[in-house]
Amino acid sequence: MKKVLTIKLFLVVSVLVFIVTSLIAYLNNAFMFEFVSYLKLISLITIFVCLSIFIIKLIYHDKWLLKKLVKPNVIKTVRNNEKSYEYLDYRMNQGVALIWEGDAIFANFKLPGDNKNFSGYIKQLCLKEDGNFYLSVANGHKIEQIVFNELTSSIKITINATYYNFKSLCKDMLKLELNKIFKFADHVRKQLSLNEKYIFTFDPPTKVFLTVNNNKELFEIEKYYIFQNNDKAIQMKSVSKQKSALAPIENIKAKIEFENGEKIDIKKWLEYLCVMTDIN
Repeated sequence: MKKVLTIKLFLVVSVLVFIVTSLIAYLNNAFMFEFVSYLKLISLITIFVCLSIFIIKLIYHDKWLLKKLVKPNVIKTVRNNEKSYEYLDYRMNQGVALIWEGDAIFANFKLPGDNKNFSGYIKQLCLKEDGNFYLSVANGHKIEQIVFNELTSSIKITINATYYNFKSLCKDMLKLELNKIFKFADHVRKQLSLNEKYIFTFDPPTKVFLTVNNNKELFEIEKYYIFQNNDKAIQMKSVSKQKSALAPIENIKAKIEFENGEKIDIKKWLEYLCVMTDIN
């Protein structure tokens, strides 16, 4: 911190010297001209050096800080939870659940951003463990799989000159109960998002300052979670309120500040801890 203040002081003084010497040169005082030129050159060099140091510190600050910080005691737990993919009448086997299979239905598909129509015979509809529906379409000797998500899909389907979206296709042509299949899809997505893959427990919890609603608050980081879908979150407790909460890493925009005043991006810090914990 003292080094940074010293560099800032040198920078401010050099800028002032440069301004003063520029004014003197502008007034064209012949007696002082040579001395002023040297002073101006020295101030320019000092400004360049100070700015270079600032840029280097900005680029390598986090890397240097991570090496300098005392690594907290972190206990890694690997979870291989058995996921429950059974819901109502549906079962998932090796990551795939058959939703519909029957007589082939010829259909034309208009894919987003594709100027050409895609045609083929609908053979199967499956739900996979990623929570998306997959429609198997026979196109000549090939079986193409078209991915659908009932919440976001904009694929247009034409059968016998009638237009369908994914929901109306399932209801009117495949004769499926939308309530059942979409609840099953929700159940699968819930398994994906809620089952954690790794837990890093801080023992004891690490204290950091975090800016919340423009106020700097002290928190204790208790656990770091990496979920099956690679979402990440930390469990932290407010020291003043004594309440714990699970916060997604993506929602933490401000840098965390340690008790010694050092600041760092929380993602870089957590990634470093994960690597060091794996090494140890």
